Amino acid sequence: MREREFDNTGKYIVICENCDEKKAMNIFWNHKIINVVLVKHVSVAYDVTGFTYYLYEDENCKISQPVLLQDSCVKNPCLDMFPIKLGNFHSCPLIASTFIQKPYMSLDTGVPRGADGDLLVLIGDALNATLKPMTPFRGDGWGMEGSDGIWTGSLGDVYYDLANFSMTSPAITLKRFNQFHISTHYNSINMVWVTHPAIPLPAWQKLVRPFQMKARISLAATFMVVVILALFFKSELWRKLSEIIRVHRPGTNVIFYSWTICMGMPTTTVPSKPALLYVFLLWVMYCFMVRTFYQASLIHAMKDHPKYPEFENLEDILSSGYKFGGVSTIKDYFIEEPRVIDNWVPINSTDIWPTLSKLSEGMKYVLAMNMDTAKSFLLHRHGELHIVTQKIVTSPSCLFFKKFSPMAAALNRVLGRLTEGGFTEKLYKNHASQAIVKKVEGTTPMNMDHYMGCYIVLAIGWVASALSFIVELYYYKSVQ
Repeated sequence: MREREFDNTGKYIVICENCDEKKAMNIFWNHKIINVVLVKHVSVAYDVTGFTYYLYEDENCKISQPVLLQDSCVKNPCLDMFPIKLGNFHSCPLIASTFIQKPYMSLDTGVPRGADGDLLVLIGDALNATLKPMTPFRGDGWGMEGSDGIWTGSLGDVYYDLANFSMTSPAITLKRFNQFHISTHYNSINMVWVTHPAIPLPAWQKLVRPFQMKARISLAATFMVVVILALFFKSELWRKLSEIIRVHRPGTNVIFYSWTICMGMPTTTVPSKPALLYVFLLWVMYCFMVRTFYQASLIHAMKDHPKYPEFENLEDILSSGYKFGGVSTIKDYFIEEPRVIDNWVPINSTDIWPTLSKLSEGMKYVLAMNMDTAKSFLLHRHGELHIVTQKIVTSPSCLFFKKFSPMAAALNRVLGRLTEGGFTEKLYKNHASQAIVKKVEGTTPMNMDHYMGCYIVLAIGWVASALSFIVELYYYKSVQ
């Protein structure tokens, strides 16, 4: 059976002519075959009788003596031929491998607490078992298979029979699914990308914040038209046209005059021709509206705290140039995305909380992890984070058993009842579904950074004026 990888948790009938039923039951338990009936002859009359055994029948935590089945169940199968086992542990130990993982598991007091911790206590009570939580014997965290083929972490405890099951809310990956038996799912977890909070834009950029990019382009194009017209008025073509339509060359600089109107300065002259007068008045109205809207929006822009755009999906992360990664097993979800596989930076599960602290301080890195842990970090105000909107995957929350574990059926029965009764939902709502309220940034006093945009504009004007003055001096001397 072991060589052919039979499922030892199935139902078996073993027929043996001359077997000692007590020795047979010990062999069955050593191979973890619990749903079994041994059929043998017990008398000279060759009557057929069946035997089975029970687990943890008393506080001795050993298997029972062979139990004789009724003849009717052997000759004519009945409901009691394969009775349910492990329904009562009689205070025998139930070993669960886990580790501290907020908000799922906390072991500060020695008693499991949290969404998974409270559920684990309920499972132990329902099975009348003595619950014995343990942290990973080798390695830490969820666990993974190393390059040497050795499993570490909580799953390693299960793999090497140090624990009956693992309760750590890990995401289900292909390797974990193939190597372990998975229980009935009792909830779900969202795996997401987490990075530093949005970086505030420099305060001096608030001067241009009232205008979106399209508005900036439109205004720039408008004033380029003014520049082109000014150059056109200086051309020979305009001289000839002005003679035909009897219009004098403008006596003031068109660019400077248009800019003074935009700034709200009083007009000193107006065109005499009606057609040009209408164009002039429309320009004044246009400048008045732009200036008014800008001033009104600038007040709000100075009060706001604009920030650089945040990551919203995987493409944003890949194009940012940031390093990214997480626990190595999560990488299995990106098997069809070589850009992620080739650039993955692995970290240990115990380094997740310190990494979150560094991210809240501005470290340029994107971490793949479960959403509830990130929310717990935010909820307890350990720092600010940005959770990327696009989820990596939504994975069922399950217990992990060794392949063909006899414990799986008993715990699945309990999990099914707790889930149907709404207990798991209630526990997750108490510990892992609390709303995160973002910290509201208060009004800060204005400082030099807020005025920096004005100083930059003033400096540009000074530099442009100085250059123009130098060019004029040079040109005047060259003409002389």
